[in-house]
Amino acid sequence: MRVAAKKVLIINCYFPEMREPIKRRNEVPDALAPVLLGGYFSREHCEVKLYNEVHSGFVEVYQPGLLAWPDMIVMTGLTAAFDRLLHVSAYAKSANPAVITVAGGHGVRCLPQYSEAFFDYSCTGDVEQIRDVIRDAFGAAYLSEDFRPRYDLAYWIKRLGYAESTRNCNFKCSFCSLTGVGLRYSPQSLEYLEDQMEAMGKRLIFFFNDNQLLGDGQESFRQRIERVQRRREAGQFKYWSGFVTDTFFWDEENIRLARETGCLSVFVGVESFDDSMWLQSVNKKQNSRMNQVDLIKRLSLIH
Repeated sequence: MRVAAKKVLIINCYFPEMREPIKRRNEVPDALAPVLLGGYFSREHCEVKLYNEVHSGFVEVYQPGLLAWPDMIVMTGLTAAFDRLLHVSAYAKSANPAVITVAGGHGVRCLPQYSEAFFDYSCTGDVEQIRDVIRDAFGAAYLSEDFRPRYDLAYWIKRLGYAESTRNCNFKCSFCSLTGVGLRYSPQSLEYLEDQMEAMGKRLIFFFNDNQLLGDGQESFRQRIERVQRRREAGQFKYWSGFVTDTFFWDEENIRLARETGCLSVFVGVESFDDSMWLQSVNKKQNSRMNQVDLIKRLSLIH
């Protein structure tokens, strides 16, 4: 029985602070969710396109005909991009009233009931929830049998290979959207990490797109680094980078391991040097245990 092909557009929505249709082509880190979402659609029965508004600007400005193309549009973005999800959905429905609109990400998680009024599918779960959407909207034939992230369609990712090995955060900073929706820190399987690295091919830098790389202890952290190191030794990557918190620098062993395995840089949130007032008031106690200036000086030990 012949299965009709479906056209799917996956957009990382972005609303810049200056409210102008700018393009941030050198943004680091950049969007990974469209790559992962695309990996669940059947390559045989779905034609998938990815669009990243961080890199390419507002879709209706720079690719106006694209919104009339798909049978389904999947939108994601950070919390501040929620209004942008509404914009893109309205533009898409105006261009093609039959299009199926799917929205997810932090903003939808924060406003789950409100979101239901604007999208055909409001997804409050992780990227895997798209499997249920595909089955319900199109049928099981349109679901990929094997998860294969679509790095081949991610035109904005070049020298960097983004991947996630954990989700959410083990801390409870009161200003954070992750804390607000009550998500627990969730290490992913090593097989999931391997699937992403295999699909991304050769890259100069492997980037852990995790919120907190060291959130589940040193042993798990070491296992993930060892997987990347094997591929470095095989020539797939030259360096690695990622997000950490102050806890990464508490133990010299973490710094030694990073130096020996090609760590190029780590991103760590300082937020404030005001320990007694600001850091304590927002429950960011991990930045209060040791002097932050001394910890920053330890960065030089990586190289």
